[in-house]
Amino acid sequence: MCLLLLIMPLLLLPGSQGMTCRELSKTYTSPNCAAERCMEHCQTEGNDNGVCEGSYFDPYKAFCFCNNRC
Repeated sequence: MCLLLLIMPLLLLPGSQGMTCRELSKTYTSPNCAAERCMEHCQTEGNDNGVCEGSYFDPYKAFCFCNNRC
């Protein structure tokens, strides 16, 4: 019973979540980002995946960002 009371708080703690690092793709330079091509370039660069995101200052231009676990 005592062992159960010692282990119970550990079960209530959240699991560790890995942080995600992101950086601008080094090889994808198209002014209009395509999701599939962005992901291919990011995986070629050694990252997990890639996503296209628009710019706040220029809504007609999208950039390819690569995501990777830190």
